[in-house]
Amino acid sequence: MIKAVLLDMDGTILDTEAIHKKCWERAMNEAGIDYTPRTFYDLIGLNDKSTYEYFKSNFGITDELYNKISVNAYFYADEYVIKNGINVKKGFFELSDFIADKGLKTAVVTSSIRSVAENNFKLAKIIRPFDAIIGGDCVTNGKPGPEPFLKAAKAVGILTEECLAVEDSSNGIRSAHAAGIKCVYIKDMTDIPDNVKALADYKTESLDKIIDIIRNTNDDLNHKGNNSLLS
Repeated sequence: MIKAVLLDMDGTILDTEAIHKKCWERAMNEAGIDYTPRTFYDLIGLNDKSTYEYFKSNFGITDELYNKISVNAYFYADEYVIKNGINVKKGFFELSDFIADKGLKTAVVTSSIRSVAENNFKLAKIIRPFDAIIGGDCVTNGKPGPEPFLKAAKAVGILTEECLAVEDSSNGIRSAHAAGIKCVYIKDMTDIPDNVKALADYKTESLDKIIDIIRNTNDDLNHKGNNSLLS
């Protein structure tokens, strides 16, 4: 039985991955560091701590230079969304209405800082509150480790086996899988390796399609329960 839906934010609820790509690419190029497609793929789903560790490991840069790149990237992103707003991914409002109608719990599990997530939802005009928002600053070890999703399940008071995660990135899928939570993979800007894709329990193209996944799962379990009562 699915009683809670735990959604990633960037690239899943909000159409923001292209914004992040453009802003980090600009900030890195200004600092004299090449931004490659591999860099973009590796950074998707990482929180600030993991991003810092990635830069130190792969580019060997000083803390001062990393801080400059990070600050500039976030500044460019803020500048863009304030001017242009943020688009919501296809099917989100339909899924949100279904979740509310069925009385399911919802949590956002994002690598972005919680305050940034809250502001982004305001800019995107997402008014209905989530039951919990787990930001990258709310955990010690972010995606691809299990802590973000485990913390989200605990925050909404639902067992992990009764949760459904929704993710667009390799790091996010690995995180949900490590937490023992079934996961839906929705492709955004980049495809993911087949071995990671295989960790996802479901694959779909838009958020509204998840309604059928929840309905079918819960209806099947209800049907089995009724049959056992009759036997």
